[in-house]
Amino acid sequence: MTQASRHGKWHSYSLCSGEADASRLSAAFPILLTESSSPMTDAEATTTDQKLRLFIERIERLEEEKKGIADDIRDVYSEAKSQGYDAKIMRQIVRLRKMSLNDRQEMEAILDTYKAALGLG
Repeated sequence: MTQASRHGKWHSYSLCSGEADASRLSAAFPILLTESSSPMTDAEATTTDQKLRLFIERIERLEEEKKGIADDIRDVYSEAKSQGYDAKIMRQIVRLRKMSLNDRQEMEAILDTYKAALGLG
């Protein structure tokens, strides 16, 4: 069952005043209304628009921070590689350290089983 069929019908709501703008944007911004819901007033729509804009801006800022952090991590791996460390192995160690002890032991046991089955052990 889809979300639209559980909660009501999809209705379009215009986020602008011009007729041409309304037809262009109504399909781009559907708002889920239940059968008992009434259309939003202009003040409610403005508040909703502002909240949406704030959410989008927060996500954009976080995406920029994430990109910056990824660049910093890449720089650390590059620095370690320039000093003779193997970045690929370092990435594996970081991945292993994120795992719980039980998960890591289970993975190693399965890996050992597969290696033995293939004659690599």
